[in-house]
Amino acid sequence: MARSVARQAAMQLLYERMSGGEADDESLDLVYEQLAIGGEPAGRKPTGEERAYIDDVLAGVRAHQRELDGLIETHSSGDWALERVPHVDLSILRLSAYELCYRDDVPDNVSISEAMELADKYSEPKSGRYINGVLGAIERDKRKD
Repeated sequence: MARSVARQAAMQLLYERMSGGEADDESLDLVYEQLAIGGEPAGRKPTGEERAYIDDVLAGVRAHQRELDGLIETHSSGDWALERVPHVDLSILRLSAYELCYRDDVPDNVSISEAMELADKYSEPKSGRYINGVLGAIERDKRKD
């Protein structure tokens, strides 16, 4: 469960960064104060493992953002330019695309499933299908390589 909490915090910090925020230690503490998932208590501090995961995702998405955005745009159905994708959805997509491409410790099906849960919780009802389609296409291309 700890990774799910950390993933949710990472997504919220990616969203904050997209919205012009700092996504700093104070933001992380605030996110954890508010998170309560599946019996996990709100208000606790992230563990060292959770913090390492969050830091890796934030740094990795920043370092590989052009590549990740290219993958997302390439695998989007229709003519969906990134500018049209809601920030919440784009945060979820970037996080999961980063996991699919750079986190060998996260099984692809887990990353996609968790992305769907984030979409169900934070986004519009139709967003889940779009996110699932994009991530599924990225994962299928990854398997071809």
